[in-house]
Amino acid sequence: MTFLFTQCQKNPSVHSQAYLDTLATDFFHRETGWIASDGAISIPLSTGKVLWLFGDSHVNDYDTATKTTPCLFQVRNCAMLQPKGDWNWQNTQTFIGTGPGFKNLFKNNPDDNYWFWPGSGFQLRDTVYVFLGNLKRTGNGAWAWGSGGPDMWEKMTMPDMKVVAYTPLQNFDSISFGAGFVKNESSGYIYAYGAKLDFISGELYVARIQMSHPNAPWQFWDGKTWNNDVTKAAGIATGESSSISVSKVGNQFLMLSSEFSVDCDMGKRIFAATSASPTGPFTANKPIYTITDTLDGHYPFFYSVTAHPEYIKNNELLVTYCINGYGKCVNICINGRSDPNYYRPRGIRIPLSILP
Repeated sequence: MTFLFTQCQKNPSVHSQAYLDTLATDFFHRETGWIASDGAISIPLSTGKVLWLFGDSHVNDYDTATKTTPCLFQVRNCAMLQPKGDWNWQNTQTFIGTGPGFKNLFKNNPDDNYWFWPGSGFQLRDTVYVFLGNLKRTGNGAWAWGSGGPDMWEKMTMPDMKVVAYTPLQNFDSISFGAGFVKNESSGYIYAYGAKLDFISGELYVARIQMSHPNAPWQFWDGKTWNNDVTKAAGIATGESSSISVSKVGNQFLMLSSEFSVDCDMGKRIFAATSASPTGPFTANKPIYTITDTLDGHYPFFYSVTAHPEYIKNNELLVTYCINGYGKCVNICINGRSDPNYYRPRGIRIPLSILP
């Protein structure tokens, strides 16, 4: 990564502010396979491909005549395999499951009231590890869900990308890990980042995982040292909401967060903070982009801001964010159909020079 960052510095960006990446955004405008969703987390693979992970998704339900999908998704999670650098959507492969019920790619319970939302992940040798948030329905309504049990490691073999195992993880004391994983080959550890909602902001935490034994108990940073007790974990930064992602860009650890948003006309800005150390401290949050996805003058519900360091070009970092309709402000479901663009990720380019 450091080499890539150094190479980028030789080709300074011509932009002085963040801007929409139309190439990446158009990549998500698809007619078959994966159609629309939230998530858009990427894992670069040694095969020269990139694995994209998605949450609640529309798959193969696009009507080319009306350019619409049903209003409700039919898959809780799926994945897409992209040849790295190839932004022609026809050249990607979509992975879903076979059921019963929802054809989720990651599924170990036939009851559709239980499901996984994928977080970030990483490759170790011939295996891809994906962090899965374990959830269940607790009632009616969009927010009627909660913990469905211990979070999981999901393991996929390479290069066939077959789902082969689910391994329960330990109790994380309500910290939602999966916000990012950073490998440190010299130390033999992987740093794992997670967030916990604190009113409307999100407190960031870091743990470390043995690279040689990723199923071993995690250790958590307590503000001074690594501790086996998750209840002693100390926050290392505060995001603008609990929608946080962490990655490493060059020699810096980058935290991105979205402004608090649970409905239309709430948050609309993306913030960045950096640290030279995996355990912080991080700089103050700096606003680096304001989304432009207005409809009838209203801003959407937006979240899931994620950096993709494998796609740094011309000293600019690819970042995606997701929108999820316009809530009570604009009805986007007409006669049971909707424009999938109201539920598709957007790509933007962030000049490295504007990061704090």
